Amino acid sequence: MLKGGIYITIAVFLFIGFLYMFIIDIDISDLIVNNQINDTKKLNHVNDYLITNDLNFKTFTRKITSSCLNDDKACQVLELYKYIRSSFIIDNTTNDLLLPNPLNAFKNRQGSYLDITLLYSSLLLHSGISTYIKKDGNRYFSYACGINNYDMFNAIKADLHSKPLAEKELTLRKGQVWAFDLSRDGNDNLIIDIEFYSKYPVDMVLFPNKQEMNAHLKGQYGRYNTDCSLFNIAEANISCLAPQKTGIIIFKSLNDDNKFKAGIYKGGILAGDIKSEKSKKGSNCIKIDINSSGSFQYPGIVY
Repeated sequence: MLKGGIYITIAVFLFIGFLYMFIIDIDISDLIVNNQINDTKKLNHVNDYLITNDLNFKTFTRKITSSCLNDDKACQVLELYKYIRSSFIIDNTTNDLLLPNPLNAFKNRQGSYLDITLLYSSLLLHSGISTYIKKDGNRYFSYACGINNYDMFNAIKADLHSKPLAEKELTLRKGQVWAFDLSRDGNDNLIIDIEFYSKYPVDMVLFPNKQEMNAHLKGQYGRYNTDCSLFNIAEANISCLAPQKTGIIIFKSLNDDNKFKAGIYKGGILAGDIKSEKSKKGSNCIKIDINSSGSFQYPGIVY
């Protein structure tokens, strides 16, 4: 009797197992859908496409930023930005719905706006700079963290001053003049930074044109920009707005044997122009558009 009960119990379990295996439909669609949603969220998060922990990238970024001090993050951000801007083509016709591939863009030297933005932030990561990307409308912004706005401004100003509009070092006689012509084709405003040092005082005067300059030098009345003219001074660091299309600036020595050095640079950048935001951890992060088309194409300058 006991054996019969055991056999019956076994038979019942086998029958139930059979029903589950071949007859009862177990619904696993929720599990599949949830997994797909999780994967989709992950793939659609732009920062998941950043390249991380690549030894070749680390070596590569060191070469690009070799002119910067190890702790000068602003310099590194700028050098990487200049490299990407000058070495890669942004294909604005690429469909934004395609999966981004910054590594492929790196190999081909071109890619979509998002590809190149991801590539730039990936280089920042491999330079030891925390970064993330945000989308705003149809624009992508990289954020370089751990850098204050004033350091970024100084790095940009140093870069602008590394490409002077004019530089001069000479010894002037009394009454001798060195002049620089600011004439240009475009109608755009030109702000210039002027730095000069001299052994003895000089007069620095900005004229609207050569006719006014010649009149002034002959002792006649000649119009000049009073906001950008200094008299009887041995050194200065000043910013001036040049006249549209024209302009000429002179330095006239007031003594003999006057050792003189001057640099004239494109200006117009202020520390307040640098855009940034605080990260969730409270770090200051410089806002960067790798596809900026404004007059000043630099990290932190957003139009």
